[in-house]
Amino acid sequence: MTHKPIDERTYRRYLKIVGWKLTKGSIDHKLYDEEYKYICTIKISHGKSKKKEVPAFCIYKTKKHFKERGLKWPPNKK
Repeated sequence: MTHKPIDERTYRRYLKIVGWKLTKGSIDHKLYDEEYKYICTIKISHGKSKKKEVPAFCIYKTKKHFKERGLKWPPNKK
């Protein structure tokens, strides 16, 4: 299954549902779980139109880490 890039705002909403945090690093962003343990780095791309989105390969990485922890991607509101 191929993944599509999603808007940064939507991505942050998904992470907020499960309690994960995305913090700005020097170049890219760092993803932390609910216990503030480091998971991986996430790149956020932007173009001339200033539209920020998370690329497909970062969506795949996030989905993989969700699956390892027994969570569903994209998360549903409780």
